[in-house]
Amino acid sequence: MALFEVEGWNLEGKRVAHGISLSETRKKKRKERKDKRKLERREKYEQALASGDKHEETIEEMIEEEDGAAVTNKRKRPADSDDKETQETKKSKKEVESATSIETAISAPPKMATENLTPLQKKMLNKLSGSRFRWINEQLYTTDSEKALEMMKKQPELFDEYHKGFQSQVEAWPENPVDLYIKQLIFKGVNRAINSPGGLPGLEIRGKKTVVVADMGCGEAKLAEEVNKFMEFYQKDSKKALKVFKKKYGGNGDISSKNKKLYFDIHSFDLKKVNDRITVADIKHVPMEDQSCSVVIFCLALMGTNFLDFIKEAERILIPRGELWIAEIQSRLADEKGEEFSSILSKMGFKHKETDNSNRMFTRFEFFKPVRDGENELEEVEEMRKERKEGEWLLKPCIYKRR
Repeated sequence: MALFEVEGWNLEGKRVAHGISLSETRKKKRKERKDKRKLERREKYEQALASGDKHEETIEEMIEEEDGAAVTNKRKRPADSDDKETQETKKSKKEVESATSIETAISAPPKMATENLTPLQKKMLNKLSGSRFRWINEQLYTTDSEKALEMMKKQPELFDEYHKGFQSQVEAWPENPVDLYIKQLIFKGVNRAINSPGGLPGLEIRGKKTVVVADMGCGEAKLAEEVNKFMEFYQKDSKKALKVFKKKYGGNGDISSKNKKLYFDIHSFDLKKVNDRITVADIKHVPMEDQSCSVVIFCLALMGTNFLDFIKEAERILIPRGELWIAEIQSRLADEKGEEFSSILSKMGFKHKETDNSNRMFTRFEFFKPVRDGENELEEVEEMRKERKEGEWLLKPCIYKRR
């Protein structure tokens, strides 16, 4: 306690820990400020990347700081540039959140060289790629198929980014639904004659009973590639082909080759021609004649706000007794078993065969087109669609949390 006190003259002293110099305290505060700025820049870049804005200097600065290198060749910005940049980023983020069509924020960020990066830099780059995939995925779910096709035509690199991110997600799943459909086509095809009970439906083409498949939203057309590869082997040595196929894809029980005359004709449709197997099309209208297809497959492809148009297109191209196979993410279903989804498709003229929800990630549905057109309730479905788009009540869109 002081011996005497004079009002206005007393100063409070700060306690200083022994052994810590003032310069060390300043260094610590400086480091905290630097780390805070680094975190802010990283968040800004992620937001800008998700919106499609180009920030050519930001990624270089961020990576150089992470690597401990001093940025010496960058132009210094005015003191108020941070505030201006923050405002622009907020504006950009707001535009993306309200975006539901192609006209908004679809400029892709510049490509970056990935060689000679440190593990930390690669990890950071993967995180940013994941952010970009989530944004593209959300656009595809919240716009109609026409605008999605237009978007991919204007910026075809978005398709590649999307499928790269999709593949990295599927790798963590217990099973890939595309593989299940490859197995189903081959196993049913070789064990049962075409158009026989339990076999695949087919058409007579040039004197051969042929299973004509439409793979809607095919991605890289893996289904066509694998089935055609098997068939080429199967025509030369059916027993050896089946042995190799079973080893690769698995399967229960013995696989016979009862159907020696098995033929496939697979049509693959998507928004970009990644390879020669693919035909570019909006899958609500594909270049196939009426009743020219025996199996239509939608493998995680009912994206867009107008996906019931895709179902109507499937009904148009399918032959009587033709089959409709659908795999969808379980979390998109309005109810746990997908009963409402099955009910709506029944109203559109399809008959429900079975639902398989044994996989924890996705549910598979099978329908068939009846021989005689029964009484459908398509008008009732169209009235429901006028009130609200099917993406709001039948299959929920995949929307990711903002980061």
